[in-house]
Amino acid sequence: MRVGLIGAGHMAHALGQGWSRAGLVGAPALSFFDISPGAAAHAAADTGAVVAPTLAQLIEDADVVIVAVRPQHVAEVLAEVSPLLGPRPLVSVAAGVSMRELREGVEEGARVGRIMPNVPAALGLGVFLFVPGTLGESRSAVEEVFALCGEVVPLSETDFDSATAVAGCMPGILAVLVGDFARAGVARGLDEDVARRLAVAAVHGAAAVIARDGDPDAVIAAAATPGGMTAAAIAALREREIAETIKLAVRAAAERAKELT
Repeated sequence: MRVGLIGAGHMAHALGQGWSRAGLVGAPALSFFDISPGAAAHAAADTGAVVAPTLAQLIEDADVVIVAVRPQHVAEVLAEVSPLLGPRPLVSVAAGVSMRELREGVEEGARVGRIMPNVPAALGLGVFLFVPGTLGESRSAVEEVFALCGEVVPLSETDFDSATAVAGCMPGILAVLVGDFARAGVARGLDEDVARRLAVAAVHGAAAVIARDGDPDAVIAAAATPGGMTAAAIAALREREIAETIKLAVRAAAERAKELT
């Protein structure tokens, strides 16, 4: 599989890192094109990819084309790419650009889909919200290549904003919580570096356990022994209606996503 990435920004770079992980079986061959040659060269050097000298060359050499530019530049890129695509599938990872806009930007019959990734893709732990759109028989190939970097979740575009709020915002929101845990430890007398190391290591292990079991409630039940310290901590959170606060955060993110569309 040959994957061509149009754009070499943060998300494109993260995808490239995920696909170039050491020992990854079935890793695709990667190429980058960016209007900034330096950005493309940096991403390529970090991921073992090649830099395409032109957009046309990138498309000619690709089995799957990924549009990873800023949303305001997508229409311009599609106009240039569309006559060159042929049967190649094109997938946009640009936030807020709908399937309708993608279909309108390419020639009739083009194979187009939409994916919303997140940064943990760089570690092979991404979550990919997937709208197959008009990919048709190319759908399985697209799913398979993104599955090399994490979990692919097909869904209706009507659910995209809410799903993005839950999955796409999770790294940032979780980082806020980890930082707050570390600061709470400092307030209890821990050294700042020790508190940060404890919080980061603890969330790493906790996330692994939750992912292994697939059931957050089961992990809570196992960890929160009645009368124990975890149970006391959870009770304090629930007294302050943390669930409602999280709902507000998800709602705010979803509404912002809708505004970007």
